[in-house]
Amino acid sequence: MFDPDLDPAIACYHEAGHAYLAHRLGGRVVAVTIEDEDDGVMGRTTVHWRVRDEAERRRCVALAALAGPVAEARFRGEIASLRELTAWRADFREVQQALRAEGPPATHAALLQRWLLRVRQELDDPDGWERLCRIADQLEAHGTLDENLLGDVLAE
Repeated sequence: MFDPDLDPAIACYHEAGHAYLAHRLGGRVVAVTIEDEDDGVMGRTTVHWRVRDEAERRRCVALAALAGPVAEARFRGEIASLRELTAWRADFREVQQALRAEGPPATHAALLQRWLLRVRQELDDPDGWERLCRIADQLEAHGTLDENLLGDVLAE
């Protein structure tokens, strides 16, 4: 649910994290918004995944879901903990679905740690972080970015 005390800049970095990593993983990001929706959610990233293999698609969805809270934590100068990640229920629900499909629960913690490491590596890359910041800046300026605006921001 939308938190009226949420800083719009933080919401921008959160959604930019989803959008950037989805793009890096080959998804076609068709829209990113921080505008309040009818369902009370402030922020949504819409991705059309090009991946045909269902297991790979689930993994990409999970990584992109983790990228929002991780980018937000990095913007705040913090390290994302599991508690922070689970606070973002919709994002973590995507991660849990992917974990359940990957194998027995005993393997989930190790797999989640590997996924978090991968996300952090992507966001720690200076070029990647710069692109993510450009998405966040444009999102803060416009509220919503469509596929064309995102293409301009992500152009090499």
